[in-house]
Amino acid sequence: MSTVLVLGGGTGGVVAANVLSKTLDKKKHMIKLVDRKDSHVFLSSYPMLMINKRKPQAITRKLERLGKKGIEVIQAEVEKINLERSSVQTGNGLIDYDYLIISLGAEHHLETVPGFAEGAYNVYNFDDLIRLSGRLKAFNKGKIVFFISSLPFVCPPAPYEMIFLLDAYLRQRGIRDNIELTLVTPEPTPEPLGGPRVGESVRNMMKQRGIGLFTEAKVLSLDNTAKSLLLDQGINLEADLFLGIPSHWGPTVLRETGLVEPGGWIKTDPHTLQTDWEKVFGVGDATALRLPVMGTLAPKAGIFAHYQAEVVARNIALLIQGKKPKHRYTAKGL
Repeated sequence: MSTVLVLGGGTGGVVAANVLSKTLDKKKHMIKLVDRKDSHVFLSSYPMLMINKRKPQAITRKLERLGKKGIEVIQAEVEKINLERSSVQTGNGLIDYDYLIISLGAEHHLETVPGFAEGAYNVYNFDDLIRLSGRLKAFNKGKIVFFISSLPFVCPPAPYEMIFLLDAYLRQRGIRDNIELTLVTPEPTPEPLGGPRVGESVRNMMKQRGIGLFTEAKVLSLDNTAKSLLLDQGINLEADLFLGIPSHWGPTVLRETGLVEPGGWIKTDPHTLQTDWEKVFGVGDATALRLPVMGTLAPKAGIFAHYQAEVVARNIALLIQGKKPKHRYTAKGL
């Protein structure tokens, strides 16, 4: 009997567990999933949640529902990964594995921008977005500044989708002329991975809609008392409402495993997602996949985590059956 342990109940983890449940004989093999939370949240709906077009309950599902598919769900914090002993220490005890899939996502570090936690809404946080949606209902006049703390961050198109949806939401309410919108990004241009034409197109659309844009901007701090965001080069942006994307780091629990590169992201084979350790794989936002020509980190998004998880799960099923893995990740699926 083999045990496949999945760490993380986000898109990558849930897809991997579901694929394994369909491809493995669950009478002979065990599938276990560990997550600190009891629910899976569909992150792609965050922009719609922000503008009150989605209800919180509509984008969440209890992870315990995976139990109906023969997947054991363990709600616990991952405390330590012991690769040599093929075990993971959690807040609920030690779990041994034969195959390990790490899909722990990225950590949010608000402290890299002093004042963020006290003065801004984290638009990548479920609870903050619920509070923000309520605040926006009553927001009728003033300035809104949306800032990106640092690179890389998960789902590069998200801030642009959010700022455009926010613009449309305010127009729908008939109050857009009373509200000033500004986006601050450390990127050299909007959507830089899309190339110059995409960047220029997004820039023009923002200009047409009266959305201010600061590029190549480093956010230094947020003064909640003065309601002011300090950027490098001595630029201060005052606003009544601040929305922010925090700095993203690789999971802390991985830093002593030897699996990660200096930036904290998991080193994996770009096609099989296997780490330097046999039978240990990384999928999703926690990985350090790079673009072949540019050499920069590939975009971190749910759609990529989904396909990576499918490749890994199907290859593990083949290995368990004594067959040669044949699936390869191409950034487009199987």
